[in-house]
Amino acid sequence: MRVRACITVLSAAAALLVAGGAPATSTPTEQALAAPAGYALSWADEFDTTAVDTTRWTFRTDTKGWSTQRPENVTVGGGVMTIRLCPRGTSGPSCTPTGATTLYTGGGLISREKPRYGYYETRVRTNTGSGWHTAFWSAENGATGPRTEIDGFEIDSHVPRQIRHNVIAWTQGTLTSGIYDVGFDTSAAWHVYGYEWREDEVRFYVDGALAWSTPYSPSTYTHNFLNVWLTAIAIDLNDSPGVDDGALPGTVQFDYVRFYERDAYADNDDPAGGYAETGTGWATSSLPSFGRLTNRYSCDPGASAHWTVRPPATGSYRAYVHRVGGTGGQADAPVTVLDGGTTLASAPVDFGATGNAWVPVGGALNLTEDRPYTVRVERTGAGCIRADAVKLVRQ
Repeated sequence: MRVRACITVLSAAAALLVAGGAPATSTPTEQALAAPAGYALSWADEFDTTAVDTTRWTFRTDTKGWSTQRPENVTVGGGVMTIRLCPRGTSGPSCTPTGATTLYTGGGLISREKPRYGYYETRVRTNTGSGWHTAFWSAENGATGPRTEIDGFEIDSHVPRQIRHNVIAWTQGTLTSGIYDVGFDTSAAWHVYGYEWREDEVRFYVDGALAWSTPYSPSTYTHNFLNVWLTAIAIDLNDSPGVDDGALPGTVQFDYVRFYERDAYADNDDPAGGYAETGTGWATSSLPSFGRLTNRYSCDPGASAHWTVRPPATGSYRAYVHRVGGTGGQADAPVTVLDGGTTLASAPVDFGATGNAWVPVGGALNLTEDRPYTVRVERTGAGCIRADAVKLVRQ
């Protein structure tokens, strides 16, 4: 999912102040990327085409609250993605009559990619007029049961100075900043919002400043793989007085969305792949796993498993394997980091040890951006090996 293009962003002045609420017209200039230190751009959509890139996105199409979300309400052009907010029984760029619904219509995009740890950022201008809920968030589309949702921001249009950030551990509870005054009218100008999902914490940023953070441990909460959502719907939240029909048609606009990575993770549960097994005897283990997902095991001679990991940038990294320990594990299973057929590092891992832990595999390694490296575990002696997750940590 790595991107190679050089990203241009608006000057700081244009990003923070747009006269009269009109779309920014300043010429894009090269700027330092706004991600926290050590991060490299992995995936982005600058919305600089003339239509939604459906290889990257699907549309939000549900009915919730006062609105039905329609694909035709989402357009790309002029360097922005626009969600059209339409009166009852209308939809599309011009809010024309539709037989699809008698409700108001909004819309949104859902990424096909399902990233996990990293820094997510967008630049948004919300609508004027009450009744609409705009959000930049991550959640696995269609998931049920224990799972994570991260709300980078939620803004209700009748109170455009108020914002909220959430981390929702479905079935376990909600961690929230609560609603607070962000210090500006989100509908009057463009502003930048970001969230940084780290292995044990989530941090939320507004215009580059840290606004709120919360611990979020992978041993306590399910850390699954999440789609990115950019949405605007009509709904009764935060004591909304209802939809202001006089403000329709309306628009919510997103200038871009970007995802950055610092460390590289690979997991047997990753929907993007990169994990494989050889040999026989492989089955899903009942032992606790990293992120409360699953891990695999085999007790058969000659069994092995490997993960493919791609560093987000060229530099120095250290490799780790997440050891799932327990009775019956091989005490000295070899774990190897390879560049093609060349061994870069190796270490014996004790899968008979009690509990789980990140175990280092060798020392610092000089690795190349986006190059596929392999981390392999092999069953070479008595006992079972277990395959869960690996990571390359930027030094």
